[in-house]
Amino acid sequence: MNLTLVPYGNAKTNVLGTVTCQHGEQECEGNRWEQCAIAKYPQQSQYFEFYYCMEKFADKMLDNVQNCAKQANMEYSTLESCFNSNESKELQKAAAAMTPKDHQYVPWVLVNGKKSPSDGDDILKEVCEAYEGEPPKACANLKANKARCYTE
Repeated sequence: MNLTLVPYGNAKTNVLGTVTCQHGEQECEGNRWEQCAIAKYPQQSQYFEFYYCMEKFADKMLDNVQNCAKQANMEYSTLESCFNSNESKELQKAAAAMTPKDHQYVPWVLVNGKKSPSDGDDILKEVCEAYEGEPPKACANLKANKARCYTE
């Protein structure tokens, strides 16, 4: 299974390439830190830990970039170098290109390229139903829990 996180949200990019985020410049900066983490540490397990840490801090995420980098075993200086360079602007452009133009809110969850009917609220069920091949253990647990609910 591949999971793709695109830190872009409801941002808009104008014809000059300037990005404006729904919740202001701090949101754009948080997105850029997360985009740098994904680019510099492409192992999903590593960048996801950074991403999750940042999102947990919400409005305080920019105060916790170093803490989140440390928690995810990332070099802060590597992220900082990316963030302060043109690379982060290029990553923003790439995120804009990956964001469906018709998305209406965030998170905008796609499973196999199709919009999640539950908007991600029932993501495990939707992934398990769409999964081809040997499903992950979580899918078996989902079926077991569902069966138990009906038999009790």
